[in-house]
Amino acid sequence: MTATPKYHRDTLYDPATAHPDEAHSILMRLIPRGSRVLELGCASGYLSGYMEAALGCRVTGLEIDPAAVAIAAGRCSEVHAADLDAPGALAVAEASGPYDVLLAAAVLEHLRRPERVLAEARTLLKPGARVIVSLPNIAHWRYRLLLLLGRFDYTDYGVMDRTHCRLYTVRTGRALLEEQGYPVEALYIAGSGLQALLNALARRRGRPLPAPVLPGLLATELIYLARKPG
Repeated sequence: MTATPKYHRDTLYDPATAHPDEAHSILMRLIPRGSRVLELGCASGYLSGYMEAALGCRVTGLEIDPAAVAIAAGRCSEVHAADLDAPGALAVAEASGPYDVLLAAAVLEHLRRPERVLAEARTLLKPGARVIVSLPNIAHWRYRLLLLLGRFDYTDYGVMDRTHCRLYTVRTGRALLEEQGYPVEALYIAGSGLQALLNALARRRGRPLPAPVLPGLLATELIYLARKPG
């Protein structure tokens, strides 16, 4: 019997049932329709499949878990088993490029050398390509308080996932991207009840969504929109 992948959903992402301010919803709103997407750490393809079915994208996914690869293969155009920590891991995706979008949703924190992956991706992206990255925020108020109390306990999922190799804040997440030549254009946050409330009020009044409020303190997930220059 094949084990169920750790990061798996039985169904594709569905905006009709998902909260508009959860991380997946924010990420999917940043994907241009009809774009060519390289998704790093695609898991079982629940986002890849949505991008193809609902947004008309063509997705190439890279994933280390063979069980997840097997599921994702039925959900998106192309998926490869790849260890993103291995030098040259992105070479398997070269033939299907260049790409309009690089998507790395909750994956770079699992890598020992995320900067190397971002550097290698540059050659696969079109000039002006979008780079969309989400990272957990270790500076969220809850983890600041726990650390003040002498607690630093790992968990199976979330910000303190025991498989995380790196920890990020608003500043260090931005630096990760910009030091590899991807200027950050916007920051979005997920996991903040206050931000979700302000966004809901803005939507009700037909106004633009407000800028993130205290992202370093209130966000559990930081979502960066950056770009390859050109």
